[in-house]
Amino acid sequence: MYMTYQAEAPAVLPMSCVRCAMEGLDTTAVFLVSATSGYGMAACVQHREVTTRVLAVFTGTNDVELRALFALTGLACTGEPLPVVAEPDRPRRRGLPLIPAHLLELHGKAREAARASGPRDGDKLIAALAVYGVPSWLYEDRGVSYVIAGVDRTQDEGLAHTGPKVFLYSGHNADLDPDDHTEPWSCALYGGDGQFVDILFTAQAGMDLDAECAHAALCLTAWLDEHAEHHLRA
Repeated sequence: MYMTYQAEAPAVLPMSCVRCAMEGLDTTAVFLVSATSGYGMAACVQHREVTTRVLAVFTGTNDVELRALFALTGLACTGEPLPVVAEPDRPRRRGLPLIPAHLLELHGKAREAARASGPRDGDKLIAALAVYGVPSWLYEDRGVSYVIAGVDRTQDEGLAHTGPKVFLYSGHNADLDPDDHTEPWSCALYGGDGQFVDILFTAQAGMDLDAECAHAALCLTAWLDEHAEHHLRA
């Protein structure tokens, strides 16, 4: 007669740190992270805090979205590389500020707001921005459409056009059917005089449109929190 049983899992496992894995680094970690996503991935000491925060709001199964959330925690949406663990032959990169937890916690709500909105891709982005308290409007100028938001987060559409502002667009459009949305959102900064200043970020590619709208809204909100005071109305 044979008896079967299930052995208890060990308390710690030599799993790879999820953030190091996203950055292609060969590291291991033994501290497991509890996550409702079911990933159950570990985090090394340097990445334990940020991994806990990211996996607490990660509800999908898409590595692209997970990578985007890790990028957001380092403000890598500006194109700067993620900070890496220091090694003897590689100096530690300057740590970038983390996205505040209260903004990360709104990511899921922004994604749900985008999913419930429409019919155009710009409508979905506007809904996601509203969750973060950023008023925005769909505007068209000489055949080019974009979502506009004032850097000072004005609730008046007319004032949004007369001060420092951002334009968000996919290709040269923000009024597409969601099925026709093939390029990720980009965000450009313009001065109060209408002159182009800079490209602030391009949303992470490869996500579904709802997640992409939430990602873009989070990127913009984080940028406004950090830099709006440097772009005041004249």
